[in-house]
Amino acid sequence: MKAIQIHQAGAPDVLTYEDTQQPTPKKDQVLVRMISASVNWADVMVRKGIYPGMPAWPVIPGIDGAGVVESVGNQVSNLKPGQNVLILGQKCYADYTVVNSRSVWPIPDGIDMDEAAVLPVNYLTAYHMMHTVARMQPEETLVIYAAAGGVGTAVIQLGKLAGVTVIGLTSSEEKARFTREQGIDHIINYKTEDVLEKIKDITNGKGVNVILNSVAGNTFDRDFEALAPLGQIIWFGMAAGLPEGDLGKQLGVGFAKSAGIRTFMVFNVMDLDPGLMTRSVGTLFDYLGGNKIKPHIYESIPLSEAARAHQILESGAVSGKLILKP
Repeated sequence: MKAIQIHQAGAPDVLTYEDTQQPTPKKDQVLVRMISASVNWADVMVRKGIYPGMPAWPVIPGIDGAGVVESVGNQVSNLKPGQNVLILGQKCYADYTVVNSRSVWPIPDGIDMDEAAVLPVNYLTAYHMMHTVARMQPEETLVIYAAAGGVGTAVIQLGKLAGVTVIGLTSSEEKARFTREQGIDHIINYKTEDVLEKIKDITNGKGVNVILNSVAGNTFDRDFEALAPLGQIIWFGMAAGLPEGDLGKQLGVGFAKSAGIRTFMVFNVMDLDPGLMTRSVGTLFDYLGGNKIKPHIYESIPLSEAARAHQILESGAVSGKLILKP
C-alpha cells in the first residue's frame, strides 16, 4: 500500500509518499481502507517532532478520518467488512490503517464521507471542551482562537445550538467574512484591533466565561485579563509554541477572580469514558444528518500531495478543513 512517512523532523518536504506493508488487524482491531483523512495541526506538530508523547521515527501521521471496513479481528463483533466508518486513531495518511475497535463508529447512511472525516478531532474537541470540560450554559460567553479554522468552525456551529455567545479571533477580513457566514456572534481581527478592549466592550466589562486557546505562545497574559470571575482558559493547541511569560504571575491575576486554566486533548475522553465518546459521536451524526452542523471542506488534496497540504495549512490561508484523499 501507499502511505505518507516521516523519517525525521522538518519542513513539509519530509512528508514522503512511499510503499509500505499493509497492516493486519489484531484481535480487537479493525482494518480500514481510508477514504478521507483529516489534516490537523497535530500532524504538523508530529512532523516537527514536538507532539506530546511523540512516537519514534519513522511515523505515518494522521489521527482521524473516514473509510470502509476491510476486515476485523476475531474479537470484534460490532463491525463488519463493507461498513462506512469514522475513526479516531493514528496512521491515517495511508491507503489502509488499523484502529482499536472502540475508536471506530459506523457512519449512518446519507452522511458525506469527507464531512464525517472532520468530526473526530474538530467537532468532538469543540463539543467536549464546551460541554464535558467547561459545562457551558446558555447565554454564557466564550472566545475561540483561530475562529475560521476546523475547531473554530465547529465551535461557532455548536455554540449556536447551545445558546452560547461566541466571540472569535481571526487575522483577516476574508476569514472574518467566513466566520460571519458560519453564524458567529462577534469577530475580532487580532492584527488590527485591540482584542482585550473589544472583549470588554462586547461583554460590558464583565469578561468571558471560557477561552478556547489553540495558540498559547504569548497569549495567556491577555487571556487571564479577559476572563470573568470563575472563568477558565482551555488550552488545546500550540500554533505559536509553548506558553511564554511568567505563569505564576498569570495565575495570580486569575486567582483574584477565581479563574483558572486547564489543558485538553480529545483522546482523554475516550480513555476516561468510551461510552460518553460514543454518545457524543451519535449526537454529532444527528446534528450532521439534520443539517444543524455543516463542516466546511476548504480543499480535498491527493494523499501524495500531503506536503502541499501542510504548506497550505501553515500559510494561514485555510478556512474550515483540509482533507487528504488516498
